[in-house]
Amino acid sequence: MVNCKPKFIRLTSLLLFLWMGGSALLANAQTQINVSGTVIDENGTVLSDVNIGVVGGATLTKSTEAGTFALVVPVNSQLVFSRVGYARQTHQTGGSSVTGLTITLAAEQETLEEVVVVGYGTRDKNLFAGSAVSLNAEDLNKSSISVGNMLQGRAAGVQVSQNNGTPGAGLSIRIRGTNSINADSEPLYVIDGFPASEGIGMTIKPEDIETITILKDAASTSIYGARGANGVVLVTTKKGTDKKSNLNVNSSVGYQRVIDRYDLMGSYDFALRRNRMSEANGELPPYSAGRLDSLQSGILGTDWQNEVFQVGRVNDHSLSFIGGTNKTGVYTSFDYLGQEGVVVHSKYKRIGARINVDHHVSDQFTLSGRVFGNYGIQNDLPLAPSTINGFLKQVLSANPASTFDSGVPPRLDAQNPLHFVEAEDRENTSYRTNGYFSMKYEPIRDLFLQADFGADLNRTEQFYFAPSTVPNASATKGRGSIVSFDAKELIFNPTARYNRTFEKHNIGLLAGYNYQTYLYFEYGTNATNFASDNLGYNNLGTAQNFTSYSARNRTNRASWFGRVDYDYDARYSLTATYRIDGSSVFGKSNKLGYFPSVAAAWNVKNESFAEDVTWLSQAKLRASYGLTGNDRISPGISLATYASNNSTKYTEDGLTTVNGIAVTRLSNQNLKWESTKALDIGVDIGFVNDRIVLIADYYDKYTDNLLLDRNIAPSTGFLFRTGNAGAVSNKGWEFALQTVNVRNDHLEWNTSINYSRNRNRVRELGSNNADIYVGSVKPDGAANFEDPFIIRVGESIGSINGYLYDGILLPDDPALTTTHPNAQAGDPKYVDANGDGILNTEDRVVLGTGVPTSFFGMTNSLGYKGFNLTVVLQGQAGGKLVNVQSLDMMDPLSTGNVLASTEAETWTPDNPNGTLPQRGFYGTSHGGWVNSRFVESSDYLRVKNVTLAYQVPSSLLSKIRVAQLQLYVNAQNLHTWTSYTGLDPEIGNLVSNDQQNRNVGRGLDFNAYPLAKMYIFGLRLTF
Repeated sequence: MVNCKPKFIRLTSLLLFLWMGGSALLANAQTQINVSGTVIDENGTVLSDVNIGVVGGATLTKSTEAGTFALVVPVNSQLVFSRVGYARQTHQTGGSSVTGLTITLAAEQETLEEVVVVGYGTRDKNLFAGSAVSLNAEDLNKSSISVGNMLQGRAAGVQVSQNNGTPGAGLSIRIRGTNSINADSEPLYVIDGFPASEGIGMTIKPEDIETITILKDAASTSIYGARGANGVVLVTTKKGTDKKSNLNVNSSVGYQRVIDRYDLMGSYDFALRRNRMSEANGELPPYSAGRLDSLQSGILGTDWQNEVFQVGRVNDHSLSFIGGTNKTGVYTSFDYLGQEGVVVHSKYKRIGARINVDHHVSDQFTLSGRVFGNYGIQNDLPLAPSTINGFLKQVLSANPASTFDSGVPPRLDAQNPLHFVEAEDRENTSYRTNGYFSMKYEPIRDLFLQADFGADLNRTEQFYFAPSTVPNASATKGRGSIVSFDAKELIFNPTARYNRTFEKHNIGLLAGYNYQTYLYFEYGTNATNFASDNLGYNNLGTAQNFTSYSARNRTNRASWFGRVDYDYDARYSLTATYRIDGSSVFGKSNKLGYFPSVAAAWNVKNESFAEDVTWLSQAKLRASYGLTGNDRISPGISLATYASNNSTKYTEDGLTTVNGIAVTRLSNQNLKWESTKALDIGVDIGFVNDRIVLIADYYDKYTDNLLLDRNIAPSTGFLFRTGNAGAVSNKGWEFALQTVNVRNDHLEWNTSINYSRNRNRVRELGSNNADIYVGSVKPDGAANFEDPFIIRVGESIGSINGYLYDGILLPDDPALTTTHPNAQAGDPKYVDANGDGILNTEDRVVLGTGVPTSFFGMTNSLGYKGFNLTVVLQGQAGGKLVNVQSLDMMDPLSTGNVLASTEAETWTPDNPNGTLPQRGFYGTSHGGWVNSRFVESSDYLRVKNVTLAYQVPSSLLSKIRVAQLQLYVNAQNLHTWTSYTGLDPEIGNLVSNDQQNRNVGRGLDFNAYPLAKMYIFGLRLTF
C-alpha cells in the first residue's frame, strides 16, 4: 500500500503557501498602484522639477527634464503637483494603475510660499524646521531703488538702517543683533547659490530678483559655517522660461527733498546777536544801523540752507527680456539709475546689465550661467564728524548776514560753504563684474551631482582734489589723491544631493566641498604743493611733494559640509548639518572650525487628532540648535606686522641714518574662531485656510572667543596684543502676523505685521573685564576729545558713555566749592555719580544704547479691480542718539550761526529760567560735551513706503499690442512720528569707518548727510 500522506501534506503546504503569497501579492496590488505621466504648463510646454507627492505627505519624486514622472502610491490617493511660479494642482487616483496621465499647471505667483529656499537647495515649507523670512517678486517690486530699502519694516528680526542719505550709500543690516565687537557683523549674501563678497546684495536691481530668503537661526545658517554667524540673505534672480517670451520696461522719474531743516537764526537776529557779543567784549559792533535795516528788510542776507539743500531728480529705468525654448531659458536685463542728492554737488549714477541662461543639454544634464556687471559714479561730500571742514557743519554755522556770490569765491572764504564744496572735486567710481557657472548631472534617478564655479571682480577708485583756495588746502598749495581698491574672489563648489522615499519615510542627503580665495590690493598716492590748480587729480605729477603706499592680502577658505533631511509622514521632520571650515586668517593651531547643528519640527496639523479641526489650517512646532563661526576679520591678524616710520632710523657711524623697519604688531598663533551658539524655538499657526497666520520665535545666541586687543606686559615693548577674550549674548522674541482681511472677486485687503525685540549684553571682556572706550571725537569748539561709546560687561554693545546733566549751577549752589570748584555760576552741573566728592571722568555712566532694542513694521495691501494701494509703516524703539548737531548749534559762545532758540534758552542773571548753560558745554573746564542733556530717544514710527498702482485693462491694450501696462506713483519716507529734536532719528554717522565703530559707534548724530523724502512716478510695460 502506497503511503500518500506525506505527498498530501507537501501538496497542501505548497497550495497554502501559494494561496498566502498570492493573497499578499493581491492585497499589495490592491493597495499600491503605479502612476506615470507628464507635467505641462498652460501652453503645453513640459515642466521639470515639479514636486509630486500625496496630499498631506512629503514629496515623493520630481518630474524629469522631459516633464515625465513615475511613482508608486496607495490606491485612492490624492496626488499634489507643485512648482515655484505655478499654482498647486491635485489629482485623485482610483484603484488601478494609470499611465499617460497629463497634468497641467497654471502660472501663479503665490506658490512661492510653498517652498522655502535654503542653503544649497529648497525645502517644503510644511517640513522646514528652521527660522526664515521669504519675500517674492511681488513683495519686492514696490518702486524702491535698492534691495535694502525694500527690506525695511518687512522682516521680523532684521534691522535695516540707513545711517546717511548720501546718494549711492549702502545700508547696514543686522539679523538678531550684533554678535561681535571687531569682526564683521553684516550677514552673508548668497546670490543664486554662490556666497558673495560684502555689499553685492545691495547692488542687484530689485527687478532682477525672484525671491529673497533671510535665514536667521543657526540650524539654517550653519551650512555656511564660518560666514553664517550673522545670518544669511539668499537672493534668487529671475531665470528664463519656456513659456511665452516677454519684453518688460520699467521706467520712473521723480524727485527728493530733505525731510526737515534746522530752525536757525535769520540774518537780522544773527547780526543783532553778533553786535551784542562784540559790545560785551568791549569791541565795536560789526553791523551798522544801515546794514541792520537792509538785513531786516531782506535786501541783504543769505539763507544758507536754501542754497545748499536742493530738490534732487531721480531717474530709474530698466529693460528686461525673459523667454526661451523647452531646452534653453534666457533672462537678460539692462538698467540705469541717476540720483541727485538733496545737497548740492552730490549725486550717483549707475548702469548695469545681467544675463541668466539655463540650458538643458539632455534630460540628465543642465548647464547654467549668471553674468552680472555694473559701473557706478558717486560724487559725495566731506562729512567726517571729527573734521573742522565738515561741509554741513560749515553750512549750519555760516554767517547768514553775508551776501552769497558763488561767482567770485574769495580766497580762504570760510563764510561761503558753497565755495568749499564747489571747489573740491570728489569722485568715487566702482566697477563690479561677477560670473557664476553651474553644471548639474543626474546619473541615476534622484541623485544630482553639481559643480559650481564663480568669480567676483570689484574695483573702486577714489579721486580727490582740493585747490589752494579752500581752507584745508591753502597751506599745502592744493591737495590731491588717487586711491584704488581691487578685490577678486574665486569660488569652486561641488555638491552631491540624493533623495529617497520609503513609504512614509523621506530622506535627503547633501554633501559638498567649498573653496574660496579672496585677493585684495590697495594702493594710493597723495600729492601737495601744486604748481597750478587747473589740472586737479588728472595729473598729480604737477605737484612737488608725493607720498605713496600699497597694501595687499589674501584669504583662503576650504570647507567640507553635509546635511541630512528626514521626515516621516509629513508629521515629523529632522535636519542635521555639519560643516568643517578652514580659514587662513587664524593661527596655525586653529585654522579649522567645526560647526554642527540640528533642527526638528512637528507638524501638529497632520496628526489624526487635528485633521478634523477645520478652523486650524496649519500648526507646526519647531526647534533648532547650532554652532556658527565668524572669520571676517583683518587677514593676517595672527601674524606680526612691520612698518617703516620716523622711529625706525638706524645708524652705524653715529652720524648717517638709514631707514629700517620695526615690529608694529605682535603675532599670536593661538588666535581662533569667534563662535556663536544659538537656540531657536518657534511656532507657526494658521487659521481659517491661512486667512490668519502667526509665526513666533524665541532665540538665544551666545558668542565667545571675541577677538579683542588686550593689555600685555609692558616688558614686551607693546601695550596690546590681539587675542580671544570676551563674549556677547543676544536674546529676543520675534512675531509675524499675516492676515487676509477681505478677499472677493473685486476687493482684496492683506495685512502683515512684524515685531522683534533683542536684548544684547556684553558678558566677558577678558580676565579683568576692563572697559573699552570707542569713538574718540572732538567737535569744533570743544575743549577735549571724548569717547562717546563704551564696551562694558553687563551693558549693550553701542552703549553711550557720558555725564548725567543736573541743570545749571546757580550762584548759591554748594557744588561750586565741592564737586565743581573750577566752575562759575551759569555753567553746567553734573552728577557726582560715584559719590567721591570729585567730578572727573570716573563719574561718566551709561546713558543708553545707540542700537535700538525693538523693531517693527506693518504692510497693508489693498486691491480693488485694477487699483492697488500698498502702505508700509516701519519703526524702532529703545535706542538713543547723541544729538551733537544740536549741541554744536546751541553754543552761546559760538560766533557762527546757531539755533533760533539759543538766546532765549541761555541762562543769564537776567534770564534765570534759561535751561542752556551760559558758556554752553564747550567753554567749561569740567564735565564733558557727552552728557544726558543731549542724549535723546531715537524712537520713531515712519510711513516708509506708499505705492498706488493701476493696472490698465487688457481689453484696452490689445489694440496697441501691449500685454500689460501698470501706472504707479510712489512716496518714500512720507511722514515720521518722533520726539527726537534732530533732523531724523534714523541718521547716525560714525566717528570712523573701521569695523569696531560700525558695530559699536552707531548712536552719534553729527554732520550726517540727511535722509530725503522721495516721490516717484512710473510705468511698467510688458510686450
